[in-house]
Amino acid sequence: MYSLKNKAISILIVEDNELDALIVKTLLQPHFNIETVKNRDDALAIIEDIKFDFILMDLNLGNDSVDGVNLMRQIRNTPKHKFIKIFAVTAYAEDEALIVKEGFDEIFIKPVIKEEIFDYINKCIVQP
Repeated sequence: MYSLKNKAISILIVEDNELDALIVKTLLQPHFNIETVKNRDDALAIIEDIKFDFILMDLNLGNDSVDGVNLMRQIRNTPKHKFIKIFAVTAYAEDEALIVKEGFDEIFIKPVIKEEIFDYINKCIVQP
């Protein structure tokens, strides 16, 4: 299991599509502590109770009134959470530069590639 400062790394997956959430969780679960939520309200509630090192956030949260960009901004505007690394996860590869410019730390295009996520997390661990 990966660790940061002798603590297992915790990742929150914010994804409204159950199959997509399950795929990412299955890829990462053996190496990290993983929690999944489907919408903004659940995401905001769980980050109050659990300290996450990383968030993997879908940009299109289905019927939720707040998309991933706006949710990322809400999290960043909370002093206690502003340093959480937040990664966009999207099927919209053509918007990659714009999405990173919005304030995400990184973007992963669906279908996610496990090694890309691991490489970026390793880079963050070495250079927080």
